[in-house]
Amino acid sequence: MDSIVKGSHYVFTRPMLAAWASCCILFGLSIGYVGVSQGWINFGLDPNYTEKDHDNSEQQRDLLQDVVEQIMASKAAQECINNPEDWKRVPFFWPPLDKSRKTNFIPDIMLGSEKLSVEPVIFMNHDRKSFVTLVHVGKNLNGHEGIVHGGVQATLFDEITARPAFWNLPRNIGFTATLKINYRRPVVVDQILVFRTQLINLEGRKAQVVGQLEDIQGNILSDAEALYVSPKEYEALPDRSGEIAKVESFYPGNF
Repeated sequence: MDSIVKGSHYVFTRPMLAAWASCCILFGLSIGYVGVSQGWINFGLDPNYTEKDHDNSEQQRDLLQDVVEQIMASKAAQECINNPEDWKRVPFFWPPLDKSRKTNFIPDIMLGSEKLSVEPVIFMNHDRKSFVTLVHVGKNLNGHEGIVHGGVQATLFDEITARPAFWNLPRNIGFTATLKINYRRPVVVDQILVFRTQLINLEGRKAQVVGQLEDIQGNILSDAEALYVSPKEYEALPDRSGEIAKVESFYPGNF
């Protein structure tokens, strides 16, 4: 015999509860079907999304792929690629982009369409003191119309000159102490830029780095000097040498 569930005023048998539950499920499915067919429910898709949007998205991907191909075909990149005993590629963002974008200023704010169009491409010399970094700057990084903002250059210099410092400082960690930039020529937007950086002095927990910004024709646009310092308590900080090893092994190479 079916058991009975007693409420304050009503008595329900198990078959009655089962029938009621079935009706609720069928009602929910019916509402869902009507909602989808009428466009009330779109499961996170933009209801205004059209085939034209899809075409534009495909076009944007093609444009970004073209940028990557132009970077890799540039003289600066080819010099590194064709000398694998001296140079190898390493990731610009670490952790990989999907993780670092959530918390890091450059991928979160500066990376995107008409900004830093694609992830910068970076090559490391076997001495781990010299780096070549290629970036594409889009049209939305203006200061004056059509000219890359000086603060964008400063941010990129700060980020990029840090590489040879971090690779050589104790526990592979440090902070910017000073950054001096000489702006020599206006930097036009919508072009590929080449940053060449080198560690020139390392004393204890201080690393001095110089950097030079060029266009792909080799014209010098600006240059910088930076000093990075590991904190006095660096021995208490996590050792990042394991991370550096992972970064170096991300792409194949001869060292």
